[in-house]
Amino acid sequence: MNINAMIVDDEQWNREIIKTFGNWEQYGIQLAAEAEDGEEAIKAIETGDIHIVITDMNMPGVDGVRLLQYLNDHHPDIRIIVISGYDDFTYTRQAIRCRADEYLLKPVDPQELNQVLLQCRQKAEDTLLKKSGDGMGLRLDLLQAILTFRPALAAHYNDLNADSLQDSLNELQDKLILLGVTPSTLPRIGEELLLLLRDLMHSNSQEMENEYAEENLAALQTVDELMQQVSGMYISSLKQLVQHRKNKNRLNLEEIKRFVDQNFTENIKLEALARSFFVSKEYLSKVFKQEFGLNLTDYMTKLRMERARHLLLHDHLSIKSVAELCGYEELGYFYRVFKKQFGLAPGEMRKGEGEVQNSTS
Repeated sequence: MNINAMIVDDEQWNREIIKTFGNWEQYGIQLAAEAEDGEEAIKAIETGDIHIVITDMNMPGVDGVRLLQYLNDHHPDIRIIVISGYDDFTYTRQAIRCRADEYLLKPVDPQELNQVLLQCRQKAEDTLLKKSGDGMGLRLDLLQAILTFRPALAAHYNDLNADSLQDSLNELQDKLILLGVTPSTLPRIGEELLLLLRDLMHSNSQEMENEYAEENLAALQTVDELMQQVSGMYISSLKQLVQHRKNKNRLNLEEIKRFVDQNFTENIKLEALARSFFVSKEYLSKVFKQEFGLNLTDYMTKLRMERARHLLLHDHLSIKSVAELCGYEELGYFYRVFKKQFGLAPGEMRKGEGEVQNSTS
């Protein structure tokens, strides 16, 4: 069952951050659209099939408040995640009134974002199942069982851990048998598991072979038969990925680090970088952290903050110019990241350093 999400924010940099942080493939969520303001978002919602909206509040034209009001009046089933850099009670109150699922403050915490994404995915699934009727969708308990195992299956696949992947598939099989599955339900279970496999292969730059089609699942009669075929697909794809990586030169983390050191103020897309080495972005970030102590995103933030601190203390530039030179298009977001890193706002650091120099002269 496809769940489609939309990101609404007038700053492209903020949209890229949300896209990078979200575990979209693991949770079976498709990023179907982006919008720069509420008006553009409303047009996309009216012409598409959107189940989750992730929106900023302070936007030109139709802002987040008016967008939430529209969703509340016309599309009450759409799940809403508000992400804003403005810790303002008016916005919070409006989000509550329009039954937003969560109100997150910038800079976005990846763990908090993914927690609410999973919750919204499950709520959206529940709504679609109720609308579709028992004969067209999965029973809620079966769907929840599959969703529960998705993160483990994705993690083992991205880690190239065939034994753990097979163990998780076996545990899922036992769970499905325990819940009771009719033959008519088997193709839908297979579709959900193949959807995850397609996402995993896509994130690792693999191409799915024609044999991996839902039609092959239609004639199956038992959970054992289904899981045997699905397990074969997963393990075969994993072996293909292992071979890709063997044929590729050893992942050169020093080379990647040098590239980031030279280009950290640019819009580096972690997913694109990972694909060039036939690895997932999760795997690349994990091994980078093992080698250098920080994942790639945190490492880039550290470089940007160190450069920002240097520019503030040694150059007569405006704070806005410093933010732009360090790769931050939104000044408010730059302020929040800087204060989180150093415990001081940019202006406070510049003023404090000046006072220290004056007192020693």
